[in-house]
Amino acid sequence: MRRLAGLLVFIALAAVAPRASATNWPVFGFDPSRSGFNSAERTITTGNVHRLHERWQISLGAVADSTPILLQRVRIGRAYHPMLFQTTKDGVTHGIEAVSGRVIWHFATRGTQITDSTPAGDPSGKSIYVPGIDGKVHKLSAATGREEHAPGFPARITRMPNSEKDASPLNVANGYLYAVTSGYIGDAPPYDGHVVSVRLSDGATAVFNSLCSLRRRLPGPGTCSSQRSGIWARGGAVVDPDPSMNGRIYAATGNGDFSANTGGHNYGDSVISLAEDLSSLLGSYTPVNYDQLEQGDVDLGSTSPVMLPEQASSQTPWMLVQGGKDAVLKLVNRAALPGVGNELQLIDLPGGLFSTPAVWTDASSNAWIFLGFSSVVEGYRLQTNGQGVSGLKLMWQSSSGSTGGEGTSPAVADGIVFVAFDNAIVALNALTGNELWSSAMHGAGRTIGPVHWESPIVVNGWVYCSDENGQLTAYALR
Repeated sequence: MRRLAGLLVFIALAAVAPRASATNWPVFGFDPSRSGFNSAERTITTGNVHRLHERWQISLGAVADSTPILLQRVRIGRAYHPMLFQTTKDGVTHGIEAVSGRVIWHFATRGTQITDSTPAGDPSGKSIYVPGIDGKVHKLSAATGREEHAPGFPARITRMPNSEKDASPLNVANGYLYAVTSGYIGDAPPYDGHVVSVRLSDGATAVFNSLCSLRRRLPGPGTCSSQRSGIWARGGAVVDPDPSMNGRIYAATGNGDFSANTGGHNYGDSVISLAEDLSSLLGSYTPVNYDQLEQGDVDLGSTSPVMLPEQASSQTPWMLVQGGKDAVLKLVNRAALPGVGNELQLIDLPGGLFSTPAVWTDASSNAWIFLGFSSVVEGYRLQTNGQGVSGLKLMWQSSSGSTGGEGTSPAVADGIVFVAFDNAIVALNALTGNELWSSAMHGAGRTIGPVHWESPIVVNGWVYCSDENGQLTAYALR
């Protein structure tokens, strides 16, 4: 299951001392709300980002169609090291020393399918939770990759691993691990998109099924007469960052039956809001054309709900944004999800949204969101008028690259938006969209290959990104 790669030799090497300001990137999107905004980054700035240069590039042995996470202080032997963790599609997780790119350990799972999920760090900083192709989430030592049989782990999240996929990144918040499920390419049943929580203190598990939602156990092939409604977007289970929301969870579903408006218990093509322990459904939102979305395979859940910062002067202080394959951005009151329709704003987009938007607050306390598409990045600013009505306004578009995929999820740090395209990571001014740097520019060293759902992370003065060539590449200032 596990292989140490030159650990004894590596321990003899001197570790790079972490800076006082060093931080973790412990989950996809930096934080449990999947904001993509590293508010602690101060090393890379708009004034020096052009000095980023490739430091190392390694082969992972297989494609990791996902994003790494980073824990800054992992004790290996007598020293602390920054460590990256990334899972490849074949269910192998790699522990990688973040400064040198040395692969320290591997942990493999066995199965017949693939995963596009991302690990999540335990709050202790000593353990990580990793996806498998065996229908389970495993808890590992961050230092050695050894499996830790803590209460509830390994945690089974599907009874149908051959038809039900662990696609979205794992999440950790509120004292729980959260995982979600969907189907594989082709949408072949049986599967029932669901959210699983595992309480870290004692391993207690809860399940919310988006179809036949009154059934609170892992579904089997014949559990529900309805099928699909997969939760497969990059954000997966999204945690509300506002304390007033008590840690509630959101997820967006794909195609499947919707009957909640007529007394049923199916939530296809919907945003659902759940209590932190999944004990209750707190609300839902579904576009009025849900039948059209279902019949046309136009998943609402191609992207995840995006949490906007509280707007004190607004009639609706707590809002979320939801995209979809239908190329329409919906602004919705998340404090009381509106049921069917009743959006605050609808915005036409240049294409279907498959990436997770990033959220940023500028120096003037304006909230922004950044959307990544296959050949364009858009920046929107949230505005509230004198009557307390809030809306998003398009401020800029940038066409600094393109990808054969559907677009990747931006990351924001210190006023810079980082986005991966085929063969280049680009850095854009968050206020204007002007290009500041590209990994493909002369003098930046080796660049990345083509990308699908791979996206960069920006942490402690470094930029890391994997690609469809099975590589992981690191950049830092020179």
